[in-house]
Amino acid sequence: MDSMDRVDDKDLQIIEILSSNARISLRDIKKKVNLSPSSIRNRMEHLVEIGIIRRYTVDIDYRKMGFDIQVLVQITARPGTSRDLYAQLSKYKQVSEVLRTAGPANFILRVRVKDIAELTRFITGELERLEGVQRIETMFILPDDEE
Repeated sequence: MDSMDRVDDKDLQIIEILSSNARISLRDIKKKVNLSPSSIRNRMEHLVEIGIIRRYTVDIDYRKMGFDIQVLVQITARPGTSRDLYAQLSKYKQVSEVLRTAGPANFILRVRVKDIAELTRFITGELERLEGVQRIETMFILPDDEE
């Protein structure tokens, strides 16, 4: 990391604020870090340029959209097939995240579906049929008590 890529305490404060609310206004950030809005904007643009901030995102309540079932799916791939399998797994609308892992499974997927029937169709009709899939294990994610 060269000197242009370094972050200081103010940058860290801005990152912390944005990580809890990516939609916060520059004026509200100003109140917390005591910098001008233009200085904050410049710092944010620099953090994007150097790759520390990769994207701004939203926190979606999928249950309110009707996706009541959330599952982690562990997939073990046959040797030599993980690269192609990764590309295929990333294309499914039910898959919100694909993580490559080291250990017994090659991938962990975060899958969101409306009901058990859709999950069954997805696993048996799609995932089990993919070339290179050796083993599939699922774990249901329990909703938070607050949800």
